[in-house]
Amino acid sequence: MYSILCNRVSVSALRRAAAVLALLLAAAIGLRAQSGLYIPSAKPVKNLQKALVNPERFCLLLTYDGDETTYREADLDLLDSAYRIAFDLENPRYYTMLVESYAGDDEQQGRQRADAVLKYFSSRCRAPFPIRYARNPIHCSCHGDTTEVLRYEVPVATEVYDCAQLPEARQLLNKSIPLRNTVLVTFRHDPDECLGTARGCFTPSEDSLVRGYYAQLFLARGSVYTLEGTKDTCPEDIRVKIDDHLGYREIVEQYRLIPHAKQVLVNAGYIVITSNFSRQPGECEVDQKDSIYVRVPATQEMIDAKLRFFAKVKTSRGIEYKALPTRKMPGKGALMLQAPLNVSQLDTIYLGKRIQEDELKKYFYPTDSPTEASAFTVGKRHYVPYRVDKRGDYELKKPFRALFRIAPEQEEDFTPATEGRRPENPDEIID
Repeated sequence: MYSILCNRVSVSALRRAAAVLALLLAAAIGLRAQSGLYIPSAKPVKNLQKALVNPERFCLLLTYDGDETTYREADLDLLDSAYRIAFDLENPRYYTMLVESYAGDDEQQGRQRADAVLKYFSSRCRAPFPIRYARNPIHCSCHGDTTEVLRYEVPVATEVYDCAQLPEARQLLNKSIPLRNTVLVTFRHDPDECLGTARGCFTPSEDSLVRGYYAQLFLARGSVYTLEGTKDTCPEDIRVKIDDHLGYREIVEQYRLIPHAKQVLVNAGYIVITSNFSRQPGECEVDQKDSIYVRVPATQEMIDAKLRFFAKVKTSRGIEYKALPTRKMPGKGALMLQAPLNVSQLDTIYLGKRIQEDELKKYFYPTDSPTEASAFTVGKRHYVPYRVDKRGDYELKKPFRALFRIAPEQEEDFTPATEGRRPENPDEIID
């Protein structure tokens, strides 16, 4: 008869009966909850001390008598223990907090109890709300695999219950500990809640185009700085500024060759790129990808002269300007020159070409005076980039003139057809 009866009773009904029996026994013998630390578990926890070492979930239970609205002095040891577990810098868990107050029909009393417990954790953090510091393993596009100290506001939820409105099963912890006149704080490991539902950080968050007067800078997503493994420590919004100096007058009136100790590099203009996440060459432990593209409008004469971009590169001799793989690209309304960069080269980018020392006379006028306007010296010889004719106009040698965009000012749209997308394959690379 017993086995037949059990088969007819559902498992959920048996559980409700067990919960009711536990509450009746507790009332019959005057059993009450005991303040302490608990592991929510359907089975008895044999070694609580071991289970409380970086647990996935644990609870702090505080009991109250009569009209008490704050925890007792005797509860401070338990509060301290819970704080040491949940807020330990070396604990790899990321905890959320659920503060539940199980009161009678006095909701205000239950609210005061919950607020007092929450205020304890906030005061320990010296903040209006609980703040957690935790070690967080991340992958940084500059420093590789590393660990940072992450600061985040602990997600907290507070609930106040009238036990008379709760089902019997909700008034027990671990099916045996009555929760009436208690505050239960549940710490639960939930990294997505603590760090944000979207894992990963990419700056800029999408492909973007930065414009100068002539030049453009295309930044692919994640090209400047990337953090993978966290959201709350994303760097601030990236700031990139591009300032181009490509007008020939500005260059020739204060002429300087592109700086290089061993080679002669003719300067035909320069672009200054600044960012709040600029890196020095060699600063990053991870090799930086060339996922940033610099572009300038060009004439056919500039392309025929085989102009190239020059940027800082770390070599065995130190930091030098070296030519980048410069390509010709069709643009909307004009031809364009383009070259790839990386975050370590957000500095001064030159446009020019390399020549031999014996070719200097082909581009510049020799002069005897090193103090003449715009004069520069190579070896023991002095040169100037221009002469002034009788009408006061500049005269440039034809090969040097071909390096500049000397044309009447006109309204042109240099926006490539690929704006908003990664650059398409160029037509040809300049040798």
